[in-house]
Amino acid sequence: MQAETVLITGANRGIGLALSEALLREGYVVIAGCRHPEAATHLQRLAASQTGLVDVVLLDVNSDELVSAAVANVRKVRNRLDVIVNNAGLMPEQGNESIANLPLALLRDAFETNVIGCARIIRAFLPLLRGSHRPRILNVSSGLGSISTRDDPSYYAYAVSKAAANMLTRSIAFELIAEGITTAAISPGWVRTDMGGSDATLSPEESARSLVQAIQTVSPELNGQFLDRFGKPGEYPW
Repeated sequence: MQAETVLITGANRGIGLALSEALLREGYVVIAGCRHPEAATHLQRLAASQTGLVDVVLLDVNSDELVSAAVANVRKVRNRLDVIVNNAGLMPEQGNESIANLPLALLRDAFETNVIGCARIIRAFLPLLRGSHRPRILNVSSGLGSISTRDDPSYYAYAVSKAAANMLTRSIAFELIAEGITTAAISPGWVRTDMGGSDATLSPEESARSLVQAIQTVSPELNGQFLDRFGKPGEYPW
C-alpha cells in the first residue's frame, strides 16, 4: 500500500516540526510548509536524510499567490494528499489586554492567519485531497476557542479567532462529508512552544505522538467534532 501523504502548515518549528518527524517515523510522506524554507535548517536536514519522503515547500497561509504556487509545486511530485493539518497559527497579543486598549489590528492579524489562512489552505489543496481514498482535514484549535467554557478575558484575539476557526471547521465538515472528506478541529494540548510558553505541560514531541494517533484513527464518525490530541471527542466542548 502506498504511504499516505500529509500536508502540515507551520512545519518549521514547534508542534509542526515535531509532527513532521513523528509522521516520518510512522512511514508517512510529509509535505512541510513554511514561510522561510531557506532558514528551516532542521527541516532541510530532515529532507536530506529522508530522500523522497519530505518536501519542504514555501507556504505562507496569508498569501493567495504563494499558496497557489505551493499547490503547483506539490502537484509536480505528488498526485494526491491524504491529510491536511492546518497547524500554522498566530497569537499576536500579550494576553492581558483589556478591550479598552486592545489594538484592533491584533484581531485582524489573528483572523487573517487562524481563520482565513485555514480556509485558504483547504480551498487551494482540496483538488489534491479529493484524490485520496481516505481524505481528512485536521484544523489545529485550542481550548481557548471553546465558547461554553470561557470564563476570563485573556488572549482576546487568539481566543476569538480560534472560536471562529471552530465554526469554520463545523461548516466545512458538513459540506465536504458528502465527498467522503472528514473534517475536525483538534487541540494539541498545552505545549511548550514559543506560543504555549515554558510552563506548558507537554513537550512538542509528546503532543506530536498523540496527534499521529489522531491522524491514524480519525474517521467519518468524528466529522465536525472538536477532538483532543489523541483524536477523541468529549474533552473540549464548543
